[in-house]
Amino acid sequence: MPDAITKAITRPGVGPAFCAALGVFALLLVSSFLRSTLGTLSAIAQSGTAGLSPLQIWAGQLVDSLTGPLPFAVGVFLCFWQLAPIAPVLRLAHVVTRSVLAALLGAAAMWIVFVIVQLGSDIAAAPFSFHAQRVFGSLGADAVGFLFSALGAMVGYLPSVALAAILLWGWLQRHPPARPVHGALDEV
Repeated sequence: MPDAITKAITRPGVGPAFCAALGVFALLLVSSFLRSTLGTLSAIAQSGTAGLSPLQIWAGQLVDSLTGPLPFAVGVFLCFWQLAPIAPVLRLAHVVTRSVLAALLGAAAMWIVFVIVQLGSDIAAAPFSFHAQRVFGSLGADAVGFLFSALGAMVGYLPSVALAAILLWGWLQRHPPARPVHGALDEV
């Protein structure tokens, strides 16, 4: 088992996968910030005041970033590094398919974070009267809702991942890696 872990950690292609995931994260962060800013300005224009301080708006934006785009980008990174890396020898159809797989893994990471945050919130809401039946009973319905929320976000984020994968593929064709890149999907 330690040999398999060492093999996975030393797998080549961490740099390009990180750059692609960082690009996806930056794009999602900027678009989320712009949507939030425009929504706030719209609320101010319609009601005269948003009722929220700038600190509340920024705090909400930070929480949204940590529970949405960040875990999604981590999932994309892990897919492009460990599971299905982008290699210069792939065809465009394979690159797009791998980007869909990366987006699915990103959605799974988002879903896990959503469930953990909700579980922590439920426990923090009543720390002295913790009843497992009450907390875990409502978590099932929340988990299904979070699953659909993560899948909905994945549909919106998919074009960003596909663009990052295609740009990475083109860059790798002009700058081939020293060692061939392969992932768990390539070893099957």
